[in-house]
Amino acid sequence: MTRETVYAGVFAYFAALTQGGSPLFKFATRDAQLWEGVAPEDCPAVLMMQRAETVQRPRGLPSKWTLNIDLYVYVHTGANNDPDIIPSQLFNPLIDAVEAALTVTDFPSNATTLGGLVSRIAIEGEIQITEGNQGDSAVAIIPIVVVVPTF
Repeated sequence: MTRETVYAGVFAYFAALTQGGSPLFKFATRDAQLWEGVAPEDCPAVLMMQRAETVQRPRGLPSKWTLNIDLYVYVHTGANNDPDIIPSQLFNPLIDAVEAALTVTDFPSNATTLGGLVSRIAIEGEIQITEGNQGDSAVAIIPIVVVVPTF
């Protein structure tokens, strides 16, 4: 397995999420873009960015890699047209859907493995939220940790 196999598989998993039979996101990319670069009609959008990698090499055991990924969830609030819109009401269900998609599937190991692609994937850390002070856009940054055996 290669890094690209893991990153591409994780991205494909999030990009393909559905809710009620419909795609969760209208636009998905691994190419970094600011919210101004994502058209309102392409929202909600998800962008995945690689942030960091660490390796542990315990003596006598295989290496273990931890990949840190940020998922950027963009929504177009329409707040310029309707000042009563609350941006968090638009992206809270999206955050909930991402969390639900990472529900434990491998009960013996108590981990989500994406069908064996990774050893474990989970939301870990602080979800950062910018709620509409960027004009008509709001963003949530969801920290994802992926653990894989040695590459």
